[in-house]
Amino acid sequence: AHSDTWAHLYDRLVRPVLPHIAARRLVLVPHRALHYVPFPALYDGERYLIEQFELCTAPSAGVLQHCLHRPTGQLQHALLVGVPDDRAPRVRDEVLDVSMLFPAKTTLLDEQATLPNLREHAPTADVIHLACHGQFRPDNPLFSALRLSDDWLTVQDAYSLPLQQCQLITLSACETGINEIAPGDELIGLARGFFFAGAPSIVVSLWTVDDATTARLMTRFYQHLCSGNRPAAALQAAQCELLRVYPHPFFWSPFVLLGRW
Repeated sequence: AHSDTWAHLYDRLVRPVLPHIAARRLVLVPHRALHYVPFPALYDGERYLIEQFELCTAPSAGVLQHCLHRPTGQLQHALLVGVPDDRAPRVRDEVLDVSMLFPAKTTLLDEQATLPNLREHAPTADVIHLACHGQFRPDNPLFSALRLSDDWLTVQDAYSLPLQQCQLITLSACETGINEIAPGDELIGLARGFFFAGAPSIVVSLWTVDDATTARLMTRFYQHLCSGNRPAAALQAAQCELLRVYPHPFFWSPFVLLGRW
């Protein structure tokens, strides 16, 4: 049944514009409820959209333009933050596996994964990886948050992080991409906070993710990234590899790239 839904959305949203697309990359600026659609999982009857194109999504054309004007730099220093718990026991392995790929890194695990430590080390990080529990608050989206060891990192906290050096933030947690859509397609959620603080590219999840497959996908994503691929190409490669092992989109399609490709 899920493939029927994805096929219907493909026919409505993608197939009509295919004759006009010659590029290998699609930049999506969804409208209203389309922000919640896992575009990588849209299905043409033979292949998923992620198998056909690199994908990135922007909350608006204005945000995309802002992200594209951020200076680019090499991804050398990583800040990796992990808070394992009963719901996400593989977080430690995920953080340690990813840390091995970077020549310079700061790793904050367990009780070291505090908001003050994150603030201290963020200014020198090219890549920030946050692997912890995330929660969307539909009653008050500005209090959607990531669970650190000492406190919750809320949207308001994200606004004030020193991210001038940051090229990429990955939110490897549950429901980090869910936002409340205000009039004008303005999003109120974690991604908006990190964009405001200076991050040009953000990887988020659209729903509660499977712990083991997330760890596997993240490791492959960073392997491709550290081999010289841009974030959109690296995420595409990792998702295509995972879908061959776990065919159901639940496992590989919740992660989307926001902002600069």
